[in-house]
Amino acid sequence: MIDYKEFVSKEKSMLIAPAGFGKTYTISECLIHLEGKGKQLILTHTHAGVASLKEKFKQKKIHSYNYNIETITSFAQKYVLSFYTGIDIPSQENSKEYYPFIINKAKEIFKLKLVKNVISRTYSGLFVDEYQDCTTQQHELISSLADLFPTHILGDYLQGIFGFNGEALVDMQAENDMLEFINNQYSLNHPQRWLRGNNSNLGLDLKKIRESLIKKEEINLSEFPSIETFTIDERDLYIPYKDYYKEITKLLKEENLLILHPDSTSIYPRLKLVKQFNNRIKLIESIDDKDFYKLAKTADEITNENIISKLNELSYKLFNKTELDKWFNEKGFKKKREEKDRTSVMYLESLIEELKNDISYIKISFFLIGVKELQGIKSHRSELFSSFVKSLREADENKILVSEAMTNSRNVIRRTGRKVSGRCIGTTLLTKGLEFDTVAIINAHKFKCPKHLYVALTRASKRLLIFTNKVELFPYK
Repeated sequence: MIDYKEFVSKEKSMLIAPAGFGKTYTISECLIHLEGKGKQLILTHTHAGVASLKEKFKQKKIHSYNYNIETITSFAQKYVLSFYTGIDIPSQENSKEYYPFIINKAKEIFKLKLVKNVISRTYSGLFVDEYQDCTTQQHELISSLADLFPTHILGDYLQGIFGFNGEALVDMQAENDMLEFINNQYSLNHPQRWLRGNNSNLGLDLKKIRESLIKKEEINLSEFPSIETFTIDERDLYIPYKDYYKEITKLLKEENLLILHPDSTSIYPRLKLVKQFNNRIKLIESIDDKDFYKLAKTADEITNENIISKLNELSYKLFNKTELDKWFNEKGFKKKREEKDRTSVMYLESLIEELKNDISYIKISFFLIGVKELQGIKSHRSELFSSFVKSLREADENKILVSEAMTNSRNVIRRTGRKVSGRCIGTTLLTKGLEFDTVAIINAHKFKCPKHLYVALTRASKRLLIFTNKVELFPYK
């Protein structure tokens, strides 16, 4: 434990907190201590992190009028879109250009006297979570805010995994970069998450593994009895009679489960597993996956003349091709024998005829929902489907483009966060800041970065399972 009163009394202070050691609890206690002393601004990096913090504050009964929480980029974006008068803002779907642009322009805007007055009169203090993921540009932005009110940063250098677009991350241990923060440095030393999760042995084992990762030592999983380790051939994951497949199947009985895949570069290995296990696990999507915007643009391109081909294109992007082939042909729908199937096809064909005369986004959403209800049809990307349908309806209601509605929808999630629960599959980049009762790390031998492995290991609060081709892990390039 640290002295919360002393921590927030500093104009600039820094807390080093390993995963699960009580960082979120510390922020909560600081907010309680500061209650009645003005609204606190809380910034983090991910929408999952926003949702997680909000949930913890709700549990502690901290009223929302005491704080405002959002991601660094959404906070910067809000001011850039309000005060920047240029017309050279990149398209938001071009994330490699858009977000660096937003951060750089926000740095300039935060120097304006008007903007500084607005921010300093709105907030009385700043907390920045997951500081190890700040780029050097974001660090400069935070430093300018730190001149306006007391600022407290929290993070862990062993969890700095984000690094956007090749940008360098801030070094929390560098005196020249951290200046006054490093002079008021605090730390947490006890694995609190696993005490709450009734698995204190797991917490102690993870603390030992952390020490080994910092020293770049080999991790011998046989030395950590709290971790359930399975030595496997990774090809067996896709063979139903093999033990690897069977163990994952047994895990699907868990109510709160996260399966972590080591590949963060492509969605397809995870999508393959969603299909393999018949949609019993939910794919966690990247908030700015280009497919969200591509679908929206396809909808905006629909005309009376191309309606059939575009509906076909959308359907094949959203649903399983093998089953769609049983319903669709080049001209539209195949003839069906069963009465129920013929009724479904007639309904969908009637929607197409209406759309030929009058393009309606709401009717397009009805069509896609109708396709999803056809026998055998499944959407393996549930968030992509639901977000697209929602954008179609918003575009119809507000008379805007679907691409505009989709951008609005993704920005709302960026500001308010997204709660993730149930049985999910994701990566370290998509689940950092979250915790699940049970976590299974598949093909753990493929982690080649100690920071990514550490983030993966520390997502479980009660039960941790590791599937690897050997019990010794050496996650160093």
